Amino acid sequence: MPRILSPAEFRSQPWKNGGGVTHEIVRWPDGDGDYDVRISIADDRTPGPFSRFAGYRRWSFLAGPAPIVLDVAGTVHELVARGDHIEVAGDTAIACELPAGPTRLLNILVRDGLAVQVGHGPSPLEVRFVYALTALPWLREGHAAVFDPPERALATPGAHDAVWLR
Repeated sequence: MPRILSPAEFRSQPWKNGGGVTHEIVRWPDGDGDYDVRISIADDRTPGPFSRFAGYRRWSFLAGPAPIVLDVAGTVHELVARGDHIEVAGDTAIACELPAGPTRLLNILVRDGLAVQVGHGPSPLEVRFVYALTALPWLREGHAAVFDPPERALATPGAHDAVWLR
């Protein structure tokens, strides 16, 4: 049975670069020190650069209501539907524009060299974490589920409804 986390349980903290606020959902290992995996929701309220995380791989999924335009080391990516995402090295330069106003990104940081799978939509595999981009039959929108030990999550109804980590 998963442990369900509501947004009220996420730990708010300033961005590493001081440009905004992130809400940490979970990290492994748990605590305030170094981590192998960190999953958080970032409130993107103003255009500007993202923090860099050398030594990590980064996945950023659109989780908010408005699109975001990301300049990723000179290449433009438009994330317009919940679940649209990028995957880059953590030290890659990223800057954002917010053409329709503030939005949110679900960010997953994984220490380089760790074998994990990150995806969205239904997972045929046992997972450690699920975040509901929209309401699921078993998980409210914006809530997370942590599976310890990992297990197969109930199938989600659509391709962009959930983000998972295995």
